[in-house]
Amino acid sequence: MNSDAEGAAMQWVIVDYGEVVCRTPPEDAAARLAGAVGAEPGAFWDLYWSGRGAYDLGTVDAAGYWGELCGRLGRAATPALLEVLVRLDLEMWSHLDEGTLRILRDLDARRVPLALLSNAPLEMARHIEAEPWAAVFRHRFFSADLRLAKPDPAIYRHVAGRLGAAPADLTFVDDRPANVEAARVAGLRAFLFTGAETLRRDLAL
Repeated sequence: MNSDAEGAAMQWVIVDYGEVVCRTPPEDAAARLAGAVGAEPGAFWDLYWSGRGAYDLGTVDAAGYWGELCGRLGRAATPALLEVLVRLDLEMWSHLDEGTLRILRDLDARRVPLALLSNAPLEMARHIEAEPWAAVFRHRFFSADLRLAKPDPAIYRHVAGRLGAAPADLTFVDDRPANVEAARVAGLRAFLFTGAETLRRDLAL
């Protein structure tokens, strides 16, 4: 059997990026982002998350997202500031979980096909795709490209269709209970990520 046919017969493992492949942002990285606009952390993070859904979906671009956030903090989003905010945001979400990466490499070595499914804006999507470690994934799906986001059931159907697989042949890993529950309802085998060692046991590695 050739490798393509062999891979097609194997169950896909699909993982989230934020707080699965990458770690929870360290406090100093998060503080630098709030500090760039001179904001009190509590107010900054409320605004950061309240507008993030549209940014992740690609219905607003970086200028629109950061411009709205800065405006509500009474700060002008100049091109220079916008560049800094985008860079710091990417850096904040770039602290990788080495335990998860080892699991992904182990799965790849066993020829288990891997895919990434992330709610991420375009800047983050392109940043991830340029990273050498991302080559382990045969497919990478991002909300801003699809104009669909977890936990919308449509995103799981889309991924299954793109992979040419039945939902029951997909194993999904995410750190958010709502996303895991939605995947299970869609027919996927899904695990809540709480750490690399637990994931290793869940996947029976």
